[in-house]
Amino acid sequence: MNTQTALYQYPHNHLISLLDGFVDFSASEKYDLSFNGLSLNSKKVHEGFLFFACAGSEKSRHHGIAYAGEAINSGASCVLWEPTSELKTMPLTCHNGERHVPLIRVEDLHKKAGEIAARFYQHPGHRLTVTGITGTNGKTSTIHFIAQILSFINNTACALIGTLGNGLYGQLQDSSHTTPDAITMQSLMADFVKQQVKTLVMEVSSHALSQGRVNGVEFDTAVFTNLSRDHLDYHGDMQTYGKEKLKLFQMASVKNCAVNLDDAFSQIIIDNIKKINTKKTIVSYSKKDFKADYYADNIMFNSSGVAFTLHLEGKNFCVNTQLIGDFNIDNLLASIAVLHRQGYKITDIITAVEKITTVSGRMEKVNEWPLVVIDYAHTPDALEKSLSALKSHTKGELYCIFGCGGDRDKGKRPLMAKVAENIADQIIVTSDNSRNESAQDIIDDIVSGFENSFSDQNNVSIEPDRKTAIANVLAQLMTDDTVLIAGKGHEVYQEINDQRIPFSDKAVVADFYNSGKQGL
Repeated sequence: MNTQTALYQYPHNHLISLLDGFVDFSASEKYDLSFNGLSLNSKKVHEGFLFFACAGSEKSRHHGIAYAGEAINSGASCVLWEPTSELKTMPLTCHNGERHVPLIRVEDLHKKAGEIAARFYQHPGHRLTVTGITGTNGKTSTIHFIAQILSFINNTACALIGTLGNGLYGQLQDSSHTTPDAITMQSLMADFVKQQVKTLVMEVSSHALSQGRVNGVEFDTAVFTNLSRDHLDYHGDMQTYGKEKLKLFQMASVKNCAVNLDDAFSQIIIDNIKKINTKKTIVSYSKKDFKADYYADNIMFNSSGVAFTLHLEGKNFCVNTQLIGDFNIDNLLASIAVLHRQGYKITDIITAVEKITTVSGRMEKVNEWPLVVIDYAHTPDALEKSLSALKSHTKGELYCIFGCGGDRDKGKRPLMAKVAENIADQIIVTSDNSRNESAQDIIDDIVSGFENSFSDQNNVSIEPDRKTAIANVLAQLMTDDTVLIAGKGHEVYQEINDQRIPFSDKAVVADFYNSGKQGL
């Protein structure tokens, strides 16, 4: 059989169509199979499903083949398996009672799962305008800003995939990952098409790019926000981390690229794009480089938000926002660039920008006098940006409450202490998601980063109990003071010893003020 014609001879859910070009079907009569669904998770397999047994990452070392038996018992009618140095051969079939379940070898299956899923769901990306946002910080705010702007311009339904959930804007369902697995991704996109959605905006994490979770997604626009230290427990070093981000801009489907000129990695992206594909359109945004396509200056801070002048195509536009923080201008510029390049009028975009409200857990103002802000900042760069931004809004003392997550990059812990020490007036070190580490050990790592010994610090205190730490600070704030509660943002739990214990920074603040400041 000529596999080049296979896609035209079989339905989209037939094995030969799904694996066209990935497997040699010279004995195709043995594989006359169609499927009711696809799954990477054996617990989500139903009758007539195709199960993907992918190799695990170097960190996990878990291979999906270990769950093939469970998948077959649940009704899988075929198993695709990925060869590794430890797993080179498998039987051609597995006998389960009267059923003979084929076990088909697929090289680099984890990289091909997205394309296979796209075929099964009939390439939903063909019917969506898909924008992907990558970078260390700003991804969540940017996708939500874009969705808000679209809702204000013409009540356009916009789909989101990201940290705060997946679904139509205003109707998000909780998600366990910033970017879902490759099969879930295509399933979500197919659902959006059924709902007659035309626009999808999504966060694209470095993990997703590394693991092939967005392979098969046909991005129209790619956006780079910034690159700073994060996830080095996974990537190993900044160079590898950056290379993963670069993959988004190298995808063949991407036509438009928007990059932040205020981050040095943008030039690497620009040079790479020009080297491999001169047909991609590149636009830039900046608060420092007036040569950028979307340039902001005359930045002013006040109690209600941030205002700035946008310079675009030789014209100037005054922009007033309800948002807190200098770095939110970056997120707004990225949002403006994306929508303007997709054909929306700049005047309509700016009018909508002035109505935008903060994203949950992202520089979220939960009290005004004194100013209490909750932010997801959990990296040195993010903490520095958040504290610096709030310094501009603060007349009194600036307090910072933060901790660090366990089982993650330990090297950033002392760096975050240095950041807090350089900017905040008062620092309270507390717990975050300690996971399987000792909360006290994490705190000790943080404290080691202070320039002066802890005993000499009269503006640094330690309170391992996060609820108590927050309440103690709120009880001593003056009207002109500001407090940043950093690290957990939108999260409604603390992860300790493999358990998620209900906890919300926002709820603690609300309870404090609702109780008449009598403590908790």
